[in-house]
Amino acid sequence: MKKSAAILLAGLLSWGLGGCQKPLTAQGDWERAQARRTPVAYERFLRLHPDSPQAAQARQERDQLLRAGRAAPFRDLKRVQVVVDEEYVQADSPARHRNLLSHMAAYGAEQLLQYAGIEVVADSALAEGVLAVELGGRLSGTAYGESGQRPEFYWTGAAVQGAVTLRSGGAVIREEFAGSAGTPEPPKHLRIRLYQTTPNLIVSQGGLAPVEEKIALVIGKAFGPQLLVAYLYPQEKEKFRGTNDALARLKDPQTVEPLIEMVDEQETGVYDDAVLILRAMTGQKLEFDPGEWREWWAQQGGELGN
Repeated sequence: MKKSAAILLAGLLSWGLGGCQKPLTAQGDWERAQARRTPVAYERFLRLHPDSPQAAQARQERDQLLRAGRAAPFRDLKRVQVVVDEEYVQADSPARHRNLLSHMAAYGAEQLLQYAGIEVVADSALAEGVLAVELGGRLSGTAYGESGQRPEFYWTGAAVQGAVTLRSGGAVIREEFAGSAGTPEPPKHLRIRLYQTTPNLIVSQGGLAPVEEKIALVIGKAFGPQLLVAYLYPQEKEKFRGTNDALARLKDPQTVEPLIEMVDEQETGVYDDAVLILRAMTGQKLEFDPGEWREWWAQQGGELGN
């Protein structure tokens, strides 16, 4: 009888520990988020436990902290219109091409603005600010296509130039860029795979990276670099990669510790992005070891070199 009772007690304990494991993990992560009280900590909690009882409070805390981190001229901004003006000329030809990247650039900007708590509106009369993306340049690639098909996509190595500007009242943040849009010829597997679906996507893949970087850089300057760090979690879903380069360029010391914390988070999938950003930001070539990064940061005394 005693043996049966012991077995039953062991089984109940085992069931209790196994059944309570997820709530205990969620509670532990919640306590960790509250202790750190940063947008990144709350976003990590939401990524791991989106349906937990604490999720609503986590979103509220995250949004309040992100609003507090905005630059003063943009702290009360609520509605923004996104406008993309894009036109290219084809080298050695009078042909002009518009809107090769527009929908993708606009989508990336809208997703990041919405994450910042900004409503994106189409009507300029309702907007309190405007995010303008200007793109231009010369296409120098080749038109591809087989007989009977539409050969209207281009892989370009030409310079693409433009600017991203955020205006609200008298406040203006502007970032200009000019650079290569890709290699002169597309990889053959890309050409075959993409031609049947979205022809212009070949140009988009080559040319969108500097556009996304400037969009993220402008938004990060207006709404705070902590926004960009926290957005590393949902960017995996949105496939918006401009935050990586923007964070490396901003070199804000307050983003170093949250990024180091991410190096230790293989369960969320952002650790690789965090290491790449830290390397680009600091010039260090440390591996995927948060302990090494913490030791190095302690030696720096919280300061980033030029």
